Amino acid sequence: MKASLKILIVEDELFTAKCLKMDLEELGMHVLPPVAKGEEAIAVALDENPSLILMDIRLAGGLDGIETAEEIHLKKKIPVLFMTGYATDDIQQRAQKVFHVGFLEKPVSVDKIKEILDAIR
Repeated sequence: MKASLKILIVEDELFTAKCLKMDLEELGMHVLPPVAKGEEAIAVALDENPSLILMDIRLAGGLDGIETAEEIHLKKKIPVLFMTGYATDDIQQRAQKVFHVGFLEKPVSVDKIKEILDAIR
């Protein structure tokens, strides 16, 4: 049996974060408590060292998801799966410059997430 991945969800929409957490736990993943701000995500990522971060691009707080992923990547090479409801060309170009394993448009399908998780295990 494959080891469970530890996942951090960074999402400022509480309902979306809770649904993702439940769906991933049903897949056998260890999911850390979701956070809504980039600043919180950096602290949790550095402390908990998750296997993967599901990162919304638009976040509460002073940092967006791309800036947050850049800060985390400077200190730890944790893979990021970006999620957004605003997939403009500019956002996609900015995201391409950051180490990530995928870019999903909302609404996010748990099946798509599972495909990516299976690929990185």
